[in-house]
Amino acid sequence: MYLMYDRPLGQFLPKSLKKLKLQQTDVPLFVSWLDAVRKIPCFNLRSLSLVVDVIPDDLLITVMHSLPRLELDLEDRPFMDPSVRDMTNIGLPALKFCECLIVLSIVRSERNYPSFKRVKNIGMFHVSEHCRRLESVKPGGFAKVTEAGYSSILHSCRNLKKCEVLTSPLLSDSVSDNMIGVARNGLLLLVASALTYLILWVNIIIA
Repeated sequence: MYLMYDRPLGQFLPKSLKKLKLQQTDVPLFVSWLDAVRKIPCFNLRSLSLVVDVIPDDLLITVMHSLPRLELDLEDRPFMDPSVRDMTNIGLPALKFCECLIVLSIVRSERNYPSFKRVKNIGMFHVSEHCRRLESVKPGGFAKVTEAGYSSILHSCRNLKKCEVLTSPLLSDSVSDNMIGVARNGLLLLVASALTYLILWVNIIIA
């Protein structure tokens, strides 16, 4: 579906719209559009997938305020150093407005600038604290997050069935032992550190 920002929302917004996927989205325009469309009574979006140039805090905050029950997939592909506009630990606490979130994917493409350098473990702690109903999580490109941050999600999200961690240079070769220690039966764990890609199906047999 293409967004037509210059037309009245009622002319092109299907009342039955549940899923929205947009490529190369203009973030300021989308934030303005979402802030307006969320006031329409019939609007009940459940799945949002966006590809943008940079994921800033205001995008994450607006999405979380507007769509409390959601499957969220965000990917950015910066064309220049995004340090000024880049996502920080300030944006992730907005996840507390989306307690019913079951699918969360936040990934930075590796093409140009492969890391979210302003998000640290505290950002993952916010995810683990506020998104306990998560069934699938996919963080990618968080250069300052260690095993402690990811393990907090494995520990707190008791419904988690799949965890895929991409491009995380601070993960060590002992990641399997450290993260499996807090995982549970039936979890598909996929981890890409600086040197390895590890796929684990956690099946712990308790005697």
